[in-house]
Amino acid sequence: MEPYPRTWAEINFPAMAHNFRVIRNHIGPTPKIGLVCKADAYGHGLVPVGRFAARNGADWLCVASVQEGVALRDSGLDCPIMVMSPTLPVEAGQAIFYNLDVFVESSAAIHHYQATAASQDRIARLHLKVDTGLHRFGCSPDQIPALTREIQSHPNLLLAGVAQHFLNSSSNPERTKAQLNTFHQSLENLELPPLTLIHTANSAATALYPESRHSLIRVGMHAYGIDPDNLYQNQLIPVMRWFTRITSLRKVAPGETVSYNGTWKAKTPSTIATLGVGYGDGYPRALSNKSEVFLQGQTVPQVGLVCMDQIMIDVTNVPDPQIGDTVELLGENIRVPTLARAAETNSHEIVTRLMTRVNRRYVY
Repeated sequence: MEPYPRTWAEINFPAMAHNFRVIRNHIGPTPKIGLVCKADAYGHGLVPVGRFAARNGADWLCVASVQEGVALRDSGLDCPIMVMSPTLPVEAGQAIFYNLDVFVESSAAIHHYQATAASQDRIARLHLKVDTGLHRFGCSPDQIPALTREIQSHPNLLLAGVAQHFLNSSSNPERTKAQLNTFHQSLENLELPPLTLIHTANSAATALYPESRHSLIRVGMHAYGIDPDNLYQNQLIPVMRWFTRITSLRKVAPGETVSYNGTWKAKTPSTIATLGVGYGDGYPRALSNKSEVFLQGQTVPQVGLVCMDQIMIDVTNVPDPQIGDTVELLGENIRVPTLARAAETNSHEIVTRLMTRVNRRYVY
């Protein structure tokens, strides 16, 4: 007998396919689409999402670690996969063996990949990462000519791409255009193999800056239907809906408090429902007394401190709530960006927080 879940996330793959179509219609037929599926596919489930996306709109899968890339390969996927974060020297052999494209920033990394690839009698596919202002990972723009020539000079290396990443493409056009200009100027008069991918655009840049799309775009949030700045004017559909159930009901008199530290006090006779979810499942404690849930066609306030395994809501105005009733935590009615603003964080953190005890249900 399978356990009866107190909290679960429904992952709607037809919604993801719709989002891919919206993005493809926006960018046209030329750029390849890379789905960013790091951090367990933004909490949606790495392997199920990777398998679906590779057949339904994504030309590439983009991950943050060799470990994530290997998990996709072990699931049977043979589509192109790129590892976007720095790899450790000890990971080079595994990256090459599993045919994962990797990002490099230095001559030392290039030499190490050449030696490792030669020892396996294989070809390592490298993308040169360029730092145009984020100052996190990448070579300086003036190093591009020398490093691209160096990669091309080695028999066991292939220059698969040249890439950079924006620091604030959703709301800082001046800085974004400056980064683009730096990148474009650095590529002038550069001799690259004809199939070398040039890629700079994340979700926001893809929507806002046609000149950033090049030969590949790397989309994350928008593919999952999360559009904090509404750049697609309500065309995207949330892929995830997160639910829980009412597990307890009680009456609270005026002046009585709810949850630890008594941060919420009843002003009138109130009915409080306890839900089977908490920060141990990924519901942010920062949402205490700040968020809403959706129950019986209406939004209902969350009250009191969020606990590890439970949160409380004020259902005084809900007709006849019952133990076992389904409650929506996020999805169509409670949008991820709304929770992110209330928690004073970004939308990425809200969905990537979901823990393993939140059962994922996939709808195809």
